[in-house]
Amino acid sequence: MLTFRTRVQRFSDLLLELESLNDKQREAVERIDGPLLVLAGAGSGKTRTLTYRIANILEQGRVSPHGVLAITFTRKAAWEMRRRLGELVGKQAEDITATTFHSLGFKLLSAEAGALGYKPDKLVVYDAVEAQRLLFRAMQEMNVNGTRWALETVAPITKVTSVIERAKDNLYSPEDFVRVKGDFFEESIAKVYRRYQQLLMENNAVDYGDLIRLAVQLLRQNPSTLEFYQNLFRYVSVDEFQDTSFAQYQLVRHLVWRNRNLCCVGSPVQAIYSWRGADIHNILDRFREDFNDAPMVVLSHNYRSTSTILDAAQAVVSDLPYHDAERLQSDNGEGAAVVIVPLNTDYDEANFIASEIKRFDDERFCGPEDCAVLFRTRTQGRLLEQVFMHLGLSYTLVGDFKFFERREVKDILAYLRLVHDMLDAGALQRIINRPPRGLGTAAIQKLQRGEPELNFDSISGLHRRDDLPPKVKEAAMAFADLLFDDLAMAVKEKPLPEFVDYVLEQTGYRAWVQKDPDAKRRLANLRLLRAMTTRYENTVTATNANLGDAREEALGTFLTDIATMSVVEGGDPDVGLPTEAKGVTMATIHAVKGLEFPVVFLAGLEEGIFPHAKAMKTAEGMEEETRLAYVAMTRAMSLLYLTYARSRVVGDEVKEHAPSRFLAAIPKHLIERRTATRESVLPMVVEETPLAIPIDEVQHAESG
Repeated sequence: MLTFRTRVQRFSDLLLELESLNDKQREAVERIDGPLLVLAGAGSGKTRTLTYRIANILEQGRVSPHGVLAITFTRKAAWEMRRRLGELVGKQAEDITATTFHSLGFKLLSAEAGALGYKPDKLVVYDAVEAQRLLFRAMQEMNVNGTRWALETVAPITKVTSVIERAKDNLYSPEDFVRVKGDFFEESIAKVYRRYQQLLMENNAVDYGDLIRLAVQLLRQNPSTLEFYQNLFRYVSVDEFQDTSFAQYQLVRHLVWRNRNLCCVGSPVQAIYSWRGADIHNILDRFREDFNDAPMVVLSHNYRSTSTILDAAQAVVSDLPYHDAERLQSDNGEGAAVVIVPLNTDYDEANFIASEIKRFDDERFCGPEDCAVLFRTRTQGRLLEQVFMHLGLSYTLVGDFKFFERREVKDILAYLRLVHDMLDAGALQRIINRPPRGLGTAAIQKLQRGEPELNFDSISGLHRRDDLPPKVKEAAMAFADLLFDDLAMAVKEKPLPEFVDYVLEQTGYRAWVQKDPDAKRRLANLRLLRAMTTRYENTVTATNANLGDAREEALGTFLTDIATMSVVEGGDPDVGLPTEAKGVTMATIHAVKGLEFPVVFLAGLEEGIFPHAKAMKTAEGMEEETRLAYVAMTRAMSLLYLTYARSRVVGDEVKEHAPSRFLAAIPKHLIERRTATRESVLPMVVEETPLAIPIDEVQHAESG
C-alpha cells in the first residue's frame, strides 16, 4: 500500500516528466475521461504517450491498476509497456492488464466459455496445422473437396481455410454464413464450417479466429458477463488501432460501451495487414461513427528519421486521402539524400548491398548491426543470404521461421498438452509414434476401432482388448503407462524445467533427435523451450497449499501463454528483433513493423515485385502496397537506399521489370542517383555452416 507521502512524490515526479512531452503528446496524456483518437505517425513517440497517459490515469486516482486494460498486437509490445509503466508507477504496473487481443480472448473464454458449452479450465487452442487437420476431416465428412470452385492454383484446403478465417474476422457464425440463399459455394462452405466447429467443440478446442469471435459472442449473449467486464475494465487503450479486425473492434466496443473511456492510437497510413483480417475502416470510419464526440489528437513530430527520408516517404503516400491528417515533421535535420541505385540483375543488387555494408564497416561509418535489408517477399531474401554468406557478412534473418512451428518444439508441446489434458486428441495424434515406437499408420487404425481419429478411448483399457496384434498391444500399453502413470506423476513432483527434461529423457525424444542431421539446431530449440518454462516455475513456492496442484497449474499457465502466440504468416511481428541479433538485420517489411535502423536498404523496387503483381490487380491492394512502402522507408533513421534490378530470376525464368512507381513519386531534390558496376566476386558457394543466425534459434530467448 502506497503511503500518502509516496503518492505525492510520485505524482510530483510524473508532472516533471510530463514537461518533457511535446504539446500534442501532453494533450493526449491529459485527456483522461471519455473516448479519444490519437493519430500517431511513424516515429512520433506513440508508445511513450500511451504509457504516460496510463500512468496519469493511475496517479490521478481515477481507477485502481486492475481497472486498466491496455491491448497491443504483440507480446513484446505488451512486455515493453509493462516495463515502461513499471518505471513510471512502480509495482502498480504489475496489476495492469497489458495483453494482446488473442490473449485477452483466451482469458475471457478460459473463465467464461462454460456458457458456450466448453470446459473452460481445459480449453485448447489449435494452431494452423491442427486446425487444418480438423478442417480436412470436416470437408471429407461433408463430401466437399472444392477443386471446382476456382481457377486459381490454390489447394482446396487453403481456399476453405482462408474463407472461414475471414468469416470469423467478420463475426459470421456457421448459421449466418450464407448471405445468398441457394448459392452453391456459400452453402457448401457453411456445411464444412458447421461440422468444423462441432469437431472443435468435441475436442474442447478453439482456433485463433474463435478466440475473438467467441469472446464477442459470449459478451453479446450474457448481459451479466458483459456488465462484469465493463465494470472491471474502466479505462481501455488500444495500440496499433489501424491493424484491428472488425471482430477485434467489436470486442473492444462491447467492453467500453458502458464507461466510454477508450483511447485508440494508430496510423491509417501504416495499415498493412489486411491479408490477416485487419480492417482500415475501424480507424477511418467506425470509431468516429460510434464515438462522434471523441476529440482527435495528431502527433506530428517525428523523432526517428531525417526530414529528407520523411519527406520522401510522405511523397509516396501523398495521394492517399487520409494522409494529410497525420503529416509529420522531423526534428532531426535535413540529413543525406535518399540513394537510388539501379542494377542490371538481382545478383548485382544483392552484391551491391552486401559490398556497401562491408564498406561502411571497413570505413567505420557504421557497423553491420546498424544496417537492415528489407524486401517485399521471402523469395528475394534467399539470394541475399547466399551473397552475404559468400562475402563473410553475418546477418540475422527475422521472420523466416517461427519458433513455435518448429517440428521438435511442437512435439514436446504436444507431450506437455497431453499430460495437462488426457483428452487432447490433437496432441495424442501428433506424438503417438514420435519417436517411433511401433505405432505406425496401420497400428493406429487398429487402435481407433473405426473411429475417425485417435482419442483417449483408443489407448485406455488396452488390457481388455483382444482385437490387437501382440506387438501393437504391447507398444500401446507401454505408451499408455508412460503417459498416464509416469509422466502424470512426475508433473506434480518436478519443477517445470526439470519436468521438460524428464519428458525428453523418458520418451526417448532427446536420443531420437540426436540422430537427426539437423540435431544441433533442433536441440538448441529444445533448450530454448526449456528456458522459457523457468519463469513459470518461479511462481510455484513451497508455501502453496498443494505443491503438486500448483505445479500442474504452472504447466497450464505456460501452455496458455504459448497457445496465444502470434499466428501471422510471412513474418512474426510478435517477436521483433531479438536481443541476441548479430550482424545485418534481413527481413520482410511486414516483419519489421515498429522497428528502426540507422541505415536501411530497401531492395526490389520494381513493378510486379514492389508493388507486388497480385496487389496491383485491385485498387485496395495497390493502396496497401503504397502504405507498405511508407512503412518500409520510415524504418530508416539516417540513411535510406532504394535499389532495383532490371532483370530478376522469378521461378524458373529471368524476367525484366520496370522501376517501381514508388521511385517516381519521390521529388528529385530529395534523391541521389548512383550507378553501380558489378563487383568482382568469386562464384557463390553455399557454406555448410552459414554465418546467419536463424531467427528460430534466438527470437524468443528473452521470454525465458
